[in-house]
Amino acid sequence: NREGPAFGGMKAGQKQQATEVIQMQSAEAVASMDARWSRDAGSSAYFELSARHRWMFAAAAVGAWGPVVIFGALRNTVYIVYFGAPAGSIGAVGIFMGWWNALNGPFVARWSDAGSLNHFWMFSPVENWGRRAPWLLSGTPVVILGTSLMWLPPSRSEGWLVAWYALCYFLVVNGVTMQLQAYLSSVQELFTTGVARSRAIARQAPFLTAAFLMAGVLPLIVFNFTPDTTAKCCIAPRSGCPTGDLPCVCFRDAEDLHGVSEFHEHQELPPAPPPQPPFLPGLYNATLASAVGWTGMPEDWRRPLDAYSPEYVASCAAHRTDSLPEVIAARSVSCGLEGNLGRNGVQMWRFAIAAGMVAFLGLFALLAVPPARKSPVALADAGAKPLSLLMSMKSTLAFYPFRLFAGIQFLTQCYGTHITSNISLYLIYVIGLGPDELGNLLFVLIATVIATRLASLPLFLWLLKRVHPATIFLVLRLIEACFVPAFFALLKVEWLNTTLLIAGAAVVGGITQSPNDMILHMLMGWLIDEDGVKHNGLRREGMFWACNGVCQHLSEVVIALVLATFSWAGFDPKKCAADQPSTAVAAIEYSFLVGGPVTLLALSLLAYLYPIRGARLAKLQADVAAMEARRTTRMTGRNTELTEPEEMAPSLAGQATEDMLVPPKSLQSR
Repeated sequence: NREGPAFGGMKAGQKQQATEVIQMQSAEAVASMDARWSRDAGSSAYFELSARHRWMFAAAAVGAWGPVVIFGALRNTVYIVYFGAPAGSIGAVGIFMGWWNALNGPFVARWSDAGSLNHFWMFSPVENWGRRAPWLLSGTPVVILGTSLMWLPPSRSEGWLVAWYALCYFLVVNGVTMQLQAYLSSVQELFTTGVARSRAIARQAPFLTAAFLMAGVLPLIVFNFTPDTTAKCCIAPRSGCPTGDLPCVCFRDAEDLHGVSEFHEHQELPPAPPPQPPFLPGLYNATLASAVGWTGMPEDWRRPLDAYSPEYVASCAAHRTDSLPEVIAARSVSCGLEGNLGRNGVQMWRFAIAAGMVAFLGLFALLAVPPARKSPVALADAGAKPLSLLMSMKSTLAFYPFRLFAGIQFLTQCYGTHITSNISLYLIYVIGLGPDELGNLLFVLIATVIATRLASLPLFLWLLKRVHPATIFLVLRLIEACFVPAFFALLKVEWLNTTLLIAGAAVVGGITQSPNDMILHMLMGWLIDEDGVKHNGLRREGMFWACNGVCQHLSEVVIALVLATFSWAGFDPKKCAADQPSTAVAAIEYSFLVGGPVTLLALSLLAYLYPIRGARLAKLQADVAAMEARRTTRMTGRNTELTEPEEMAPSLAGQATEDMLVPPKSLQSR
């Protein structure tokens, strides 16, 4: 109603008619925009980052996921198999930290959603920093510290190992809550449609491939020697006689291997048949003797071969070609004699390289800070004030689709973490492989998974445009439940090639896991969108990911309980594989062959029940499109005021005058 160039010289009736024209034109423009957004809701975004920022955000996935994935996958192998920490104590730390990781998320999420760090001068004003960038910048150094220090305990005593593991775990769970929660929330803020989110996740693929290849190199560097953590020199049933760089215990006891001891004289054993490695438990010496033409074997040699008997060890000692001076020199290095550092000191460089590689990967997360500062979402857009912590949690957990999604994430995390963190225990204590073989096998597993995931990605990008993601997820979990446990069971068949079976399981796992990240982000995105529509545009990405984290991080408690169950069943990492009680071996085996398929079937059921489909999804897309159209109008107006306030005013005024003199067709027809 202001008097100005547009209304000057008009009579009262003309002013009223002109006002009607402007109002009708605005309504028609909004209706036209709403219709266009409803039509293009599935593929068009009202806001789009620059190409440089899109790729920076994708590259940041290396730092957001790489260190924490390495920590979760290799921690049990490092601390139980290679450092000899008690499994029960490591499990107890995992139970406590799992609960802490679940409970700290909502607090950080509430502060993140409300822009609490933006009250500090270094992160203000919020328009320049966004809500998520300060948390990315603060959490990344904490994650790097926890995941890299894990490899460098100050002492190998049990007390120090457990305390150091707890410290590193504490740093990781707090840093990840700050950093990864902000990164995941930024996906929903910066990419505003289902298709845009799936493309954003797909854009991360080449960077994650490079990161996980580096993660695959770590086992080659670290896990290619026999650790000095057992009470005696262990002979793996599937590996034959111990060779290469041996631990001190293999030199310490005369009856173990070489006949060289710093403690007592070597007691000569009865002569044994020359070995034909690998000797396998249950194989008869008599059969071997006839195969090589031996005769005159004593009767007591015809019983089933015990891979850990003194006779077998004597056979391995006879098979070695090392001279006595070479054996003595090797013992001096491994046992820290004659001024040598000792085997642990010599091997520490492997773990130092691993720590450096993890820290390098973690720095990539900082690349997400500049894109996150461009977030278009502001608290001013919402038609309601931010909810309190308790009300926000209650509203989120009361949302039925979210509870289904949280269940999917919880079981997915349980299954994946158990496979990756405990597969080394399965290979050593169930299959009978040596620890020095883990490096090559884990590299084959990781490299094959990465290759198949990357190769099948275009197929799933095409499918996700045509099939609901929950349906694809359901089918893939059923396929995985049928094939992966079968490969684990076949590993026990001694005449089958272990490497090929590991590669086969990795192919199935890589293909079926390939679209998981895209699917889960699409499902979560629709939950957040529907909640935002329900709360008049108030978006709570942080709280949704935090409440999801409460459920998802409880999987750490489950994994720790599984590890504690192994300990309760009698598992002791200081014993050789053949000395473990049958209850411990059975507990490890059934957790893979029974627990895995049951978890995958439960995941299929939850995916089937996901409710945002069909007409409900179409209505949601239309509602979101209309809401984003109004936000676009606001952003355009704000940018116009900030950039060209003086230049645009006359032209807008002139255009307004011209528009008022020429009513639209709808008014003319009336």
